[in-house]
Amino acid sequence: MVGAEGGAKGDAAWGGSPANGRPMERRLGLLSIPLALAVFFVDTFTDIESAIAVLYVLVLLLAATALSRRGILRVAAGCALLAVLSFFLSHWQDMDLSSVLRCGVSLAAILITGALLVRDHDSRTLLLRANGALARSEKRYRCMFEQARISLWEQDFTAVTAALDALRARGVTDLAAHAQADPGWARGMGALIRTTNVNDATVELLGAAGRPAVLGPLDRYLPAEDAAMLQVLLALWEKRDRFEGRAQLIAADGRTLTVLLGISFPDDCVGFDQVVVGVVDITQRERTQEALLAAQAELARAARAATLGALSASIAHELNQPLGAIVLNAQACLRWLRRDQPDIETAAKAADRIVRDGRRAADIVQRTRGMLVKDTHCDETIDLAQLVTEVGLLLERELSGGGAVLVTDFAPAPPVRGSRVGLQQVLVNLVTNGLHAMAEADSPRRELTVAIGSLEGGAQVRVAVRDRGRGIDEASHSRLFDPFFTTRPDGMGMGLAICRSTIESCGGTLTAHNHADGGAVFEFTIPAALPPSPKSLIEELIAQPPAVPLAAARED
Repeated sequence: MVGAEGGAKGDAAWGGSPANGRPMERRLGLLSIPLALAVFFVDTFTDIESAIAVLYVLVLLLAATALSRRGILRVAAGCALLAVLSFFLSHWQDMDLSSVLRCGVSLAAILITGALLVRDHDSRTLLLRANGALARSEKRYRCMFEQARISLWEQDFTAVTAALDALRARGVTDLAAHAQADPGWARGMGALIRTTNVNDATVELLGAAGRPAVLGPLDRYLPAEDAAMLQVLLALWEKRDRFEGRAQLIAADGRTLTVLLGISFPDDCVGFDQVVVGVVDITQRERTQEALLAAQAELARAARAATLGALSASIAHELNQPLGAIVLNAQACLRWLRRDQPDIETAAKAADRIVRDGRRAADIVQRTRGMLVKDTHCDETIDLAQLVTEVGLLLERELSGGGAVLVTDFAPAPPVRGSRVGLQQVLVNLVTNGLHAMAEADSPRRELTVAIGSLEGGAQVRVAVRDRGRGIDEASHSRLFDPFFTTRPDGMGMGLAICRSTIESCGGTLTAHNHADGGAVFEFTIPAALPPSPKSLIEELIAQPPAVPLAAARED
């Protein structure tokens, strides 16, 4: 230990560093000493009339391999002093212009070479530091990569990016449409992605025999029906720097795993040969949530069925009496009219009772309808843009589970008057229907667009919800809002009927049509919440009695 410290101190004193201790470099550095003495001897004690001192450049070049920056400066200064000393010793008595010029050329060569060697040494030092930092960073990355308990993949995307560039060169602008025209294209692109390295957590996740079994083309682990591969390709096509989303993988034993993907893409064209992919297994959580949602859906369906049965029994009970009275009064009216001498007055009284009981039955129906929409009191001022944002947060899991994205297009629009709960339920129903439509159509581009705008100079506000499904067929269009009409085997057919009742109770309208570019559009308009006019405010203030009665005037 003491000898090593002494060697380091000796190097520092000479101007070197412990790092410059390689044998070959030390040998070359030692050769510079006799070379410098030889150049000094020839330049001083011979009659050769040339710039012999220029050979000190060779001394500098040999010595620089084993010296630090400070050592190079010292050797350059020493060589310059030897050249000047030799010049004065050999030309002190017969100094002329040519000898002075030769000495100046030699000194310039020595100083320029020294400066270049110092710059080269600084550049090499910076390069060594950068390489050292890179090596330490790579070591830390490898340590984290190996010890992470989440699945990490290193994948080569260069073939995929080349294929996408070729598509652009062919004039393809809509990648989703291209994938829809060629259903097997996305899976074929998955075969171009090659896995170059994985950690132990990945081997454990896939149940593979070892790392070599996982390396190679990625398509072995991709199910045919999973749409995540197309979403990754769309992220690459749009030059996004990352992708996050759900996907499915097929394990070595055939199990289907639901995972969360996190991919970071490089900012430039290089680096696609080592893309890091993070994978988190959420299979068990998804199964638990699916079981919970299925139980909730079954409970809600049973509750709706029970409510419908109770409502039907209530309606039947309420309508039974007026309908029975109508039948009895109609029979009595017919008997009075069929007499040989019809009693018109008594028959008219029976007809009046029929009208009375009919109105009573209508009142029962109206009251029952009011019970169905009892929470649609249109007395709240609502910002529809904020309401749509809240609905997006409520349905975040459903959107993510269906691989869909909620796109908003909000134009300036005034607030509306209505039931916040009722309008929120309408939006939830329409967005959920759009998700089901796109899932049934297996749409590659799953976007739900909610647009808001004003109509009639701001007196009406329009909200449109567009999906990317198959659209509405002609046979279903006329019955779309009828109660109990549904195209889904597990539907009850009450959602759209209640939505229309809710919108109409707030003074609006709900319609549906197909979009020209595909998919269905459900659109409702609702009156804007206009501020009261100044005249009405003044009239209201005048109409109000004073808060404190005026005391009667006293007479003294």
